[in-house]
Amino acid sequence: MDVGMGVAAVVTGGASGLGAASARALAERGVNVAVFDRNRALGEALAEEIAGLFCAVDVTDEASVEAGFAAARKAHGQERVLVNCAGVAPAARTVGRDR
Repeated sequence: MDVGMGVAAVVTGGASGLGAASARALAERGVNVAVFDRNRALGEALAEEIAGLFCAVDVTDEASVEAGFAAARKAHGQERVLVNCAGVAPAARTVGRDR
């Protein structure tokens, strides 16, 4: 199913894993995808593969996010889809054997 030309999406954490799969799936449906990630090498390679845009974005830094959205909007117009796959949290056990 094609979503149609002119639809813009942003995928945070888009350079790998679930984010990359989401970016590919959107691009396959005709969506213009901006890949937001800190990993420039993977992000640029994916953006080239899907004819999208890579934006070096650290979601923990407000200025970085604002710059990413400005670049994405300049290239693709107003985004209509946002897929958030960027994860920022330390790994920690939430339940132990003693509950």
